[in-house]
Amino acid sequence: IGLHSGSRARILVEMGLPGSGVVFLVDEEQIAAKPKLVSSSHPRATALVGEQHTVATVEHLLAALAAFGEKDVRITVEGPESPILDGSALPFTETLAEMGADPQPHFVHLAEEVTVFHAGAKARMVPLRPQDEPMIHLVIDFERPELPRQNFTYHPLRDDFLAEVAPARTFAFEEDVEAILEAGLGKGGSLDCALILGRDGPLNAEGMRFENEPVRHKLLDAMGDLFLLGGLPLAEIHLEKPGHRLLHELVRAAKPLCSTPHPDPGSTA
Repeated sequence: IGLHSGSRARILVEMGLPGSGVVFLVDEEQIAAKPKLVSSSHPRATALVGEQHTVATVEHLLAALAAFGEKDVRITVEGPESPILDGSALPFTETLAEMGADPQPHFVHLAEEVTVFHAGAKARMVPLRPQDEPMIHLVIDFERPELPRQNFTYHPLRDDFLAEVAPARTFAFEEDVEAILEAGLGKGGSLDCALILGRDGPLNAEGMRFENEPVRHKLLDAMGDLFLLGGLPLAEIHLEKPGHRLLHELVRAAKPLCSTPHPDPGSTA
């Protein structure tokens, strides 16, 4: 089921031709996973717009591809968006691993530092110095009693995406669910595919998968959006209160250079 449309959704993931990049195929139209094709009318998800079709909610799948460094992939889509599954990237990563994919990220160099702001949020990417390793640091603060301020740092070269990030589910506040539905979104949402936070804690019977599951999911989303650059940026990345709109502005403003396979920690070669 698609999270926002509530429609049946199906994807077929295949190896693409070398150098083809990540391409979504919708009714024979090819839509490349690139910043210039990101829709500006989907604030709660990442959607890519072609000449005739749109494919939405692609960020969890892209995050899984980012963790495995799978940069040449063909994805056939049936339905208006990628299926939400359990609300995390875990089903995607488990399947990729079963297919023989190796969790080794692919990186792109940045030409220069970039900083963007949006509605009180901030994102900054700084190209690495030779002695540093890539990292992503996030801070979230909704200033709500249901969710205290959280922060999380992820090092793509040495942290375990499958164990530490992939299981983190998309989340929403119980008080916001009605407004989300009234906006025509979240039609496929349920406790089976989202973490719902009430004033007395999660409504999900299993509770949280991590004590800081929300900020880990924000990292998951960020990795999916950053992968639109063709790989994870070889940079120190700092994200304060990130949402999809901020991340979309960040990747549009970035200037990627050549790509590189997974370097050793401390090396930008």
